[in-house]
Amino acid sequence: MKRIAISFALLAAVVCMAAARDVRRCSSSSTGNLTLLADSIDFRSDLTRLYGQLQGRPHTSGRIDRIYISVDGVEKDATDIDGVDFKRWFQWEDGGLIPVEIDLPPLKPGSVVRVYAVSPRGAATWVVKVGKSTGK
Repeated sequence: MKRIAISFALLAAVVCMAAARDVRRCSSSSTGNLTLLADSIDFRSDLTRLYGQLQGRPHTSGRIDRIYISVDGVEKDATDIDGVDFKRWFQWEDGGLIPVEIDLPPLKPGSVVRVYAVSPRGAATWVVKVGKSTGK
């Protein structure tokens, strides 16, 4: 019985370590036609999730066809975006902000992440400066 309890405790510890997250506060600067106000970035083993808000003029429309990062000269597409949909028009409401979560391929924590967004109105570059870990 003692062996089973110890085995279960070790298994639980391994599972918790595998699901470890490295959430970091961040700031961003944007060039181009879309502005991202980055809030935090979550580095995981299976993906990197960028949290922020798209900023735009109230009651105007926008569209994002593609979001990608460039790693060692290879472009890697975002897998999902919550808040708006890829290749669909959306509209900024009165506040001019749309909360978004962008799922990127897994990345190693670094100090700067460059994200590129493509829309019918042109391309935008978001430079996300990564801060210290929040310990989540």
